[in-house]
Amino acid sequence: MLPMNKLKKLLRSVAIMTINPEEFEQYLKDPGDPELKALFEEIEICSQQYDKKSNKVKQLCQEIEDLALSIDLEFAKSKYGIFADDE
Repeated sequence: MLPMNKLKKLLRSVAIMTINPEEFEQYLKDPGDPELKALFEEIEICSQQYDKKSNKVKQLCQEIEDLALSIDLEFAKSKYGIFADDE
């Protein structure tokens, strides 16, 4: 959990979000406060790590779905006597 002083600084920076996107991007790169800059950098790193892990989870979910379909197909083939020679 963030200490109160860092939270207040972060909330002040959120108030700046009412400016145009280019100015906000510039503010995120250089907020003028070294603590905020470090915090924004940490948030960016965490966001990138989250994106990588999220993509990995999506990939693994797809692999699980593919395996499940393959198992279902093999089960159906064996249950109904469908063999490779009959295809």
